[in-house]
Amino acid sequence: MASTEVTAPNIEPSTSAVTSTNPGVEAPEFQKISPQESRVSRRYSGVPEVDAPPPIQDEAEDSLPHRRSFLEDERLAERAEAAAQAPTPLTRKEQIDLLTTICWLIFFSIWGALARIGLSTLTTYPGSPIAGVIWANFAGCFVMGFMAEEIRFFAVPATPVSNGRPNGNEEELKLATEINHWSNDKKGIPLYVGITTGFCGSLTSFSTWMRDSFWAMSNTHPAHPRYRGYNVEALLAQIIATVALSVCGLKSGAHFALFLRPFIPTVPTSFRPHLDIVGMILGPACWIGVVMMAIFIPKWRGIVLFAGVFAPLGTLLRFLASKRLNPLLPSFPLGTFSVNVSGSMIDAVFILLQSYSGVSFVGCEILQGLEDGLCGCLTTVSTWVVEVTTLRRSHAYRYGVASVLCGFASFVVILGTYTWDHGLDPRKC
Repeated sequence: MASTEVTAPNIEPSTSAVTSTNPGVEAPEFQKISPQESRVSRRYSGVPEVDAPPPIQDEAEDSLPHRRSFLEDERLAERAEAAAQAPTPLTRKEQIDLLTTICWLIFFSIWGALARIGLSTLTTYPGSPIAGVIWANFAGCFVMGFMAEEIRFFAVPATPVSNGRPNGNEEELKLATEINHWSNDKKGIPLYVGITTGFCGSLTSFSTWMRDSFWAMSNTHPAHPRYRGYNVEALLAQIIATVALSVCGLKSGAHFALFLRPFIPTVPTSFRPHLDIVGMILGPACWIGVVMMAIFIPKWRGIVLFAGVFAPLGTLLRFLASKRLNPLLPSFPLGTFSVNVSGSMIDAVFILLQSYSGVSFVGCEILQGLEDGLCGCLTTVSTWVVEVTTLRRSHAYRYGVASVLCGFASFVVILGTYTWDHGLDPRKC
């Protein structure tokens, strides 16, 4: 698919002077950020949660350059910067940060998958107006919006300088903190990537959304006595309600972060190495723990444990696909598109296998874990919503519509043709 040429705005990744918001007050000079530190996304290039600008426009911060940027502009700037510099291997610190990020992704993917299953179960009841994964998608987008807009928890205290000497003005210090924070700090922290890419990406699920949309349109799970025209209405209700609530969740989470900004504490930078150590312990420990529980607790295998076993695999594959494929077409995130569509196809295949007569009870439980864990975490709605709301309008429409059409077509072609021709037998678990 051809990509529309976009001219990146001439925005420097770091700035030595920023216009003050108060008339008559001379803007202070800030400590310059070295080119090596200016783009913390070097080891996270292509990850939408890192590349995308915050989701809303805060009228109190119009002077900040990140408010007028688009996702494709950020990636075009990254591409130009990468082309201008010779490729260099990651430093030791960057390698440790990447390893810590992987551990956080493992930890949060397990809890994101379990939270999605639990929230979907709680909101599915007789007579529920909206059921399925839709509320998990809303919750994941809400947390994503909060983390994208929040600037105090991970902020680095900065010192404005005037004529080479520190300036203690409180307003200037606050402005310097926000500038330096947005320039090179928050989005390179492993914990931030773990929460957004790991937890939010696993709490939301694109393949489960497509599966619920297919069930609504096919009227087969469960079957309701209604006309075929109502099936089309049910399909549209699933798609429109999910998109509307997910975008609303992203925006409301961002506004909630603005509301709580005066009350959110800042984590001292000296404490961050301790958080990294905790992440490197918790990630592998939780994965080993859920595997051991799946071995020795048969009762919960098909419900949650197998999903927790396969969840980190899906999240890590999505993280890798984002890094490798998303930078290829700045205006069309190929990485997220590929995992959402391929995850939907694999999910449809697993549903077919679950109804196969030769599948054992344990095999059916494993397939259920692959659906909820691998496919559920491989695909994501929160990242998709971030991309749709931060791309330019024409690119966002093209990308969003193509994702939904291809994902839904995967279920129609794989699951629908067999279901309407042969019918699905009840699952073995």
